[in-house]
Amino acid sequence: MSLPVEIDNTVSLRDIALALNASPDSEVLAFDSMRPGDVDDVAPIRIDGLAIILCTKGEGEIGIDLTTYKLRENSLLIVQPNNYMRRVRTSDDFESCCVLCSVNTVQSILPKLTDMLPLLMQHRLMPATELTVSEAEGIKAFYKFIKLKLDGPRTPFLHAKVLSMLQAALFEMMDIRLAREDAAGITHTRKEEIMARFILSVTENFRTERQVGFYAKQLCITPKHLSTVVKETSGRTAGEWIDSYVMMEAKMLLRTTDLTIQEITTRLNFTNQSFFGKYFKHHSGQSPTAFRLDAR
Repeated sequence: MSLPVEIDNTVSLRDIALALNASPDSEVLAFDSMRPGDVDDVAPIRIDGLAIILCTKGEGEIGIDLTTYKLRENSLLIVQPNNYMRRVRTSDDFESCCVLCSVNTVQSILPKLTDMLPLLMQHRLMPATELTVSEAEGIKAFYKFIKLKLDGPRTPFLHAKVLSMLQAALFEMMDIRLAREDAAGITHTRKEEIMARFILSVTENFRTERQVGFYAKQLCITPKHLSTVVKETSGRTAGEWIDSYVMMEAKMLLRTTDLTIQEITTRLNFTNQSFFGKYFKHHSGQSPTAFRLDAR
């Protein structure tokens, strides 16, 4: 494992994103808290990796994609790859412990992703979990070991030790979620599995594919069946889900980069800048240029 990037123990959401995006060779990062008042955190930040955040003190509200989640002491937040985060509000005494890892790391320590899809999807759709004191102490123990080793000397088996502990921590979190579902008598249906696979496919392909038919083909079902299942399961249409991801990406690029409108048009696979402008205004009520000016 290469050396983790040097990262201040008090960081912002932007720091989290930059650490993952700029240092893909740093497989695992760990730090103690998150700044409560960074104004840049209000804009959505895409997390290109897995982020595990345990609130240890104070309270706050964090936005994941289109939903805002309340955090308090012992709240566990699991942010999966390609999710968007934004800080809505955090108290002055907010503290947390955080672990980040790259997509490649997640895939290597959870090789049977398909077998765990329903649980992983539950974490994507409901990323915040309220832990008991005992459960929170267990997660803190994993975190302390990982951070201790990352802060220590580079030994021959450091990579294996850290990844093994991270894998154990993820299984512990899934055990906690399973226990919650068993206690509530929750079972996963075929419709929920379709919804899970649809959202995962959208997060991977929305930059180039905006047609429901593409996603239906990926899932080997008809567009009509996919549309019906998504509407019944989530209360929103499949097209609305696709559009929401496109718009989140467009807004993030307009707010946080210096890319031209034409470059954003190309990145999001629109045929021309005029078409992108009409699409953006239809969904936001503003032109891309006006939105960018208002955000500054």
